[in-house]
Order: sequence, then C-alpha cells, then structure tokens
Amino acid sequence: LRICSDFPANIFTKNRYRSKTRMSVVDVWNNETANGNVIIAHNINSWPAILDQLNEPILEKSTIIEGDVLLYKQRKHRNRAIPLMSAPQRIATDRITFKEWLREVAKLRKVIKINVRSTEAIRPVLQYLFAANEEIVSPVVLHANIFRSPRSLEKPVDAIEFLDGTRKYFPEATLSFGWTKNNISELTIHQKRSINWRELFQIFSLIKRVEQPIMISARISVVINSISQLSFVLGIKREVSLLIWSDETDLVDDWMNLISLRSGPYSKQIVFDLHPNHASVVRKLPYKLSQGDSVFDRKKWHRIEFPSPSTTASGIIESNEGVAFIGWSNSFLISILKPPIFPEIQKISSQVRYISSSFIFSKFIIFLGYNGQMSIKNRDDAWPSYRHKSVGQLRRENCYEIHITDRDGQIEFHNEFVF
Repeated sequence: LRICSDFPANIFTKNRYRSKTRMSVVDVWNNETANGNVIIAHNINSWPAILDQLNEPILEKSTIIEGDVLLYKQRKHRNRAIPLMSAPQRIATDRITFKEWLREVAKLRKVIKINVRSTEAIRPVLQYLFAANEEIVSPVVLHANIFRSPRSLEKPVDAIEFLDGTRKYFPEATLSFGWTKNNISELTIHQKRSINWRELFQIFSLIKRVEQPIMISARISVVINSISQLSFVLGIKREVSLLIWSDETDLVDDWMNLISLRSGPYSKQIVFDLHPNHASVVRKLPYKLSQGDSVFDRKKWHRIEFPSPSTTASGIIESNEGVAFIGWSNSFLISILKPPIFPEIQKISSQVRYISSSFIFSKFIIFLGYNGQMSIKNRDDAWPSYRHKSVGQLRRENCYEIHITDRDGQIEFHNEFVF
C-alpha cells in the first residue's frame, strides 16, 4: 500500500494548515488512503525512533506519527514535573521530553497524534502545544483513554479536565477517546465485549459538550459486537469518526457486521489501523450493494431545548439512527408533520411510590400547558445553582395537552395531541 505523506494542497494556505476550519483528520486521511487504511507510526517516543522516521522507506512512509506522554517528577525537585515521552526501560537514556519531541515531529509534515496517558499530564502538554502553535502546520489529534476496560489496571484520564483543557489551550485539535488497556490477553477472554449503554451515553455527553471533531478509538473485537451503538454515534454528525485498531490477540469469528458498517452510509467516517493478519482479511471483504435509509428523519421534527440549571450536559442528541435525551429533562421534539384529522391520544399507566419529604432535599416543578407554554421552576432555592427558573412560549406550534390522574397508588398519564 503506497501512501504519499504530503497533505493535499487544498488544506494548506501559504504552507499553513487551516486549523481554524476544525477539519477532521479523517478528511485528511481519506485523501491519502485506500479504503480508509492508514499507516501509523506507533510509539515514536525516543530519539532513535524519530531518526527512523526521517529515514523510513518511501513505500512504508507513515501518514501519522504517534507519541505517548507521561508526567515525570524529578527526585531532587518533586514540586517540578515535566512531560516526558514514554519509552522502554532499555532505552531510558534516549528518552526525550515532550517539548523536544514536538519540535522534531512538527518538521515531518504528518498528522501528529499525542496520547495523553495521565490526568496530571493534560495541562502541561496543552501549554506546550499552545506555545508552539505557530510552528505546528499539521493536523493534531489529542487522544486520552477516558473509559475503563474490564480487567484493566490503567487509570482512566479525567474526561472533563481533558475537554476543558483542550477547549482553552488548543481548540483546533481533533479529540480522540478510547478505552484503557486490558491486563489480560484477549485470547483468554471468552466473553464478547461490546460498548454498553453507560459508555454510549457518556459519548453522547462528550459530543454535546464540544465543537471539535471527535474520533472514537475502539479495537476490532469490540466494534464487531457494537455495530448498532457505533452507527448511532457516527450518524450524529459528519465530524464524528471511528478509528478501528487491532493487535494479534483480537479474535474475530464473524466479519459480516464489519462488512455492513464499512459498506454503510458512514464508511467515509471510518479509519482502519489493523494488525497485518486482520488487514489482509479486511482487504478481501466485499462491499454491500444496497444501503438502508435513515431510521430517524430530522427534517420532520422541531427541536426545543430550555436552559438547564445543572452543569451536566443536557439536551437532545439527534442521529440518523434515532434520538437520545441526556441529562436533565429540559428538551423535547415536536412533529412538524400535518396533524391528523382526529386527535391522537396516548395513555400511560404506572405505579406511584410515595416517599417521605424529609428525603427530598431539592425539587423542581414542571408545568406543561395546553397552549404550548412550559414552565420550569425550582422549588428549593437553597443552592445558588438552583436559583433560576425558565419559561418558554412556543409560538403557533402544535403541542400536547397533559392530563395526570392519581387513582390511589396508580397514576394515569394522558397525552393528547392538540391543534
């Protein structure tokens, strides 16, 4: 596979990368790869490794250079810490500081991928990037393992600190999220691993918080069992991409799910960094001839979101595969289709659980009016963050009339379409 290392001319202006456009690195890779396959130079964390990159054969030239950053605390001055590239113990004498590493790799005109391995390293790494912003002409990917894998001893990086730091110091970067490394070989694990709902809603929250392009980095054995979850994520927006990687321990019994994902509507948002054994199989896989329509049509719904008093990301996540509501109940969707001739009535019954008011430290009241008015009022204003209320009026919009009837332990909820 021959890959040219020079970026297309249209993404540079006077030899400067147009970082302010916040272009996803996948857009760069799609111009330089075949079927999304990229050559990544991993673990370039020492002087010898950097020299090898300068002298690499043209047919094996990598598109992206990757380094891992730790925070090193000096013995004499424990209050001083510097970001240092992670390197094996046998070449400890050839270790390089992150500042030196960044200066050298910036000359290679490749996509720069920085793996931040600890929460403590986030701030100093971003400060160095901010200081060297004028010297960096290549796209930058900032990666952190913010999700914990089963049987992993690696400590996840704090997601909020990572997001806030990148937004403040280097908002032009593509943000990459992944899972910590398993301490047990995948060959010894018989249980199929997939992305669970908790992790999926964490990803939704991250996408809601940031404007930068986002890349999800997942191993192939997890991707195979998480096609519907990843399709939902990729369907949110074009700037969300997926990097599928593997090593020799990944076991893949059925390749059909990967065929459907690679042949689907999000194929241009997928990049492969596979072990040679898996890469040879993927190259031989056929493409499907037909592609299904989107499950959720955003054009048929009107989106309404109200301010939330909570710092938690709240609102609507719309995807071509459906819709998700995260955080506080501060949002809803209204159909813009022509109302039916007769009102549609929806009835929901559920059990009411009564608890002592002494256990409720804070409350808020929600009122849904038949005329489209929604009022959210905090009942307990003991906390400063709750001293707000928001009232929104929907003008000339179809809405719902709400009836709630308490029937001695049972509650009936009637949702009537009003027009």
